[in-house]
Amino acid sequence: MRTRVTAAALGALMMLTLAGCTTPEPMDPTPTPTSAFASEEEAFAAAEATYRAYAAAENARREDPNAPDPQLFLTGSALENHIDSQRRFDELGVHLVGDSVVTAFDGQSTSSDLRRVIAVVCLDSSAARLLDSAGNVVTPEDRDATLALEASLKFVGDAFLITDSEIAGDSSC
Repeated sequence: MRTRVTAAALGALMMLTLAGCTTPEPMDPTPTPTSAFASEEEAFAAAEATYRAYAAAENARREDPNAPDPQLFLTGSALENHIDSQRRFDELGVHLVGDSVVTAFDGQSTSSDLRRVIAVVCLDSSAARLLDSAGNVVTPEDRDATLALEASLKFVGDAFLITDSEIAGDSSC
């Protein structure tokens, strides 16, 4: 009986030893994310082009409801905030007229793969007015016509999208 147990134990030990000596099956290689841009400057330039195109689409949409939808440049909280703002304007019976202009775009940082950008954007809205349903100007007189915004963008597919934009507390234009 002892011989059977020893033989079985030796057999199991041999199997474990052999299993440890075999070469494991190669795993599928995990793709390494590649940079979308050759340099940080290229990433900043592409992000700036996106933000300027978004501002132009916003301005065009105010004049022509059939103009390209500015929401195409947004994703995440930026898109949610845009939708909420539009809904709130509709509830209040107000709408914007006039243009807002990007006067500066200052790239602050990028992710290591250059697919995320944070920038301070200076937006001049001095020509934009808020009107009520009767056409009366209801723009607050004490508003800052030029704002410094911290914008976050990420590269999705083949273009940047704005993911977030908020007033930059420590920057000015």
